[in-house]
Amino acid sequence: MSRIRILPDILSNQIAAGEVVQRPVSVVKELVENAMDAGADRIIVEIENGGKNLIRVSDNGCGLSRDEAVLALERYATSKIYTKDDLFSISTFGFRGEALPSIASVSKFTLVSRTADNATGTRVDMDGGKLSGVTDTGAPVGTMVEVKRLFFNTPARRKFLKSENTESGHIADALAGLAMGNPGVGFRLVVNQRSVKSYPPDQTLLQRAQMVLGKDVSGQLYEIQWPQADGDGEGGLSGLSIRGVCANPGVTRSTANRIYLFVNQRLVYDRGLISAMFQGFRGRIMKGRYPVGAVCVALPCDQVDVNVHPTKREIKFIAPGPVYHALAVAVASTLSRSQDDKLAYARAVIPEKKGIPTPVQAALKSASLPEKRVTSDLFENVSVPKPKPEYTSFDSPPESFEAAEPREKSWTPVPERKLSIQPPLSDHENQTPDQRETVPPSEPVLEIRSGVRVVGQVLNIYIVVENENHLILVDQHAAHERIVFEQLLKRYKQMDVQSQSLAVPEVLELSHKEAVVLESITNELADLGIRVEPFGGTSFVIKAVPVLVEEKNVGSMVVEMVEKISHANGTGLKDDWLEDALATMACHRSVRGGQSMSVKEMTALVEQLFACENPMHCPHGRPVFVSFDARSLEKLFKRLV
Repeated sequence: MSRIRILPDILSNQIAAGEVVQRPVSVVKELVENAMDAGADRIIVEIENGGKNLIRVSDNGCGLSRDEAVLALERYATSKIYTKDDLFSISTFGFRGEALPSIASVSKFTLVSRTADNATGTRVDMDGGKLSGVTDTGAPVGTMVEVKRLFFNTPARRKFLKSENTESGHIADALAGLAMGNPGVGFRLVVNQRSVKSYPPDQTLLQRAQMVLGKDVSGQLYEIQWPQADGDGEGGLSGLSIRGVCANPGVTRSTANRIYLFVNQRLVYDRGLISAMFQGFRGRIMKGRYPVGAVCVALPCDQVDVNVHPTKREIKFIAPGPVYHALAVAVASTLSRSQDDKLAYARAVIPEKKGIPTPVQAALKSASLPEKRVTSDLFENVSVPKPKPEYTSFDSPPESFEAAEPREKSWTPVPERKLSIQPPLSDHENQTPDQRETVPPSEPVLEIRSGVRVVGQVLNIYIVVENENHLILVDQHAAHERIVFEQLLKRYKQMDVQSQSLAVPEVLELSHKEAVVLESITNELADLGIRVEPFGGTSFVIKAVPVLVEEKNVGSMVVEMVEKISHANGTGLKDDWLEDALATMACHRSVRGGQSMSVKEMTALVEQLFACENPMHCPHGRPVFVSFDARSLEKLFKRLV
């Protein structure tokens, strides 16, 4: 008797179900994608007991005829592709022909469908993969798929399912993701016969994002567009376009579960796209935090391979570099434009309710859109007076900067001033209270410009600035850190790289993959002032380092740079490494929190801050200042409920 045999169809379908149907949310995803492929613009998802007892997906798509309904339950039966060439240019969500037979093989399965040309619909019943009946039935145009007792015949799979709330949460999150990428389609989620979420059809991406991401994010979303309306971004990959939304950098999460990525409307996970999004947020978000947003990438179908895994969640780009670069530029440009309204960008958010709902709770509750408020810009329609007071803490008075006229770009830095690299207030610490410069009660505080004035200092950490109907708190250390960082970066770019030879060269022992990467970037490292030479095998020796970098840190920095290049295709990492090094230097050489400052010093610091290219964030991504409008202050003091 031969030891090799062909598996029965039912068993092979159950094996395939192990790849396609991992839990109830997998069933919902496959059925909803089939509904969208059928042209449906209204889809209803009903579940009971977290999808273990019942999953019902109804749509108003084109429907199936009697023969098509029966044939659709055969393995590898599909209407999406016909030739091998179609496999490399897939424009639909489904194409394998495995989902329906795999789901039917591990459940009590019912399919009811009717086309517009037929007066009656067709009902197909299956029990654990076995066809139990095909009958005519009354039904509206469209398709209804009912899955009961999922994994009833594979108890080993069923026992690994989590609690009802956990499985319901996964389904709600998946439906929210599908709804985000398809704002023109209406979705409704019914849990245990109770409607818990509804996304109306014919929405814009911004409207859908406001509903999906929640109330605490909806008022702080910025639209991403690439190529941009002014033509910037043209010349990249032909047919590539990016649309989406990203949240204010002040809105972050501890995980990446609020980053929605879509390629040709398909919800995907791609580390390169996430890395590119982080690149766009660089300098605006703290390490260890994740941004919030949704990115929809559209490109020719033959430029992306979705036939990587049965779940179709993983993809591969034919040319990933241009896609990642375009996304990074699009996000960075969006955030830069959003800083034009500086007070709105830095506005402190006053929570309406105590506590923040979990992702599952947020997904299961109806989202409401907050009132949109528009406040005037900090420097809108104001004149720029010439500063006349003397500045004792800085080597020269800060030059006023022009901002009276609207500009397309962010602020242009003032010509570099000689700002002391050491904390500028060191002498001030040694003065007695009587020697320190104070403002008499009758003397008005110094105005930076019309309607904007420095009021004072709080806790020797924050500078209080008043502007008509806004109160602004500036973190003095973060502000000076930004000033010093941009001056160091500008100085570094304007001068030749200066290196210093190491008295004792440092030897690096790398893996084979790391050695190949390092060998390929030795010329770039030399441009930074780092001289690295092969030392035999996979060993390298560092013989010289930039004068701006401490010798004891260069080895770990080079290894870290090699690791980043290995994971991100080497895009923009030279500048990243340089900025990290300069940010560390700026942090150690800036005025500290807890250091007392005079009004003149604070005024000089604030003026220099707003002359920076990016005054909103310190080099490590922390916010430099927050603003409170009159409404926010009234909420704090319960004058407005």
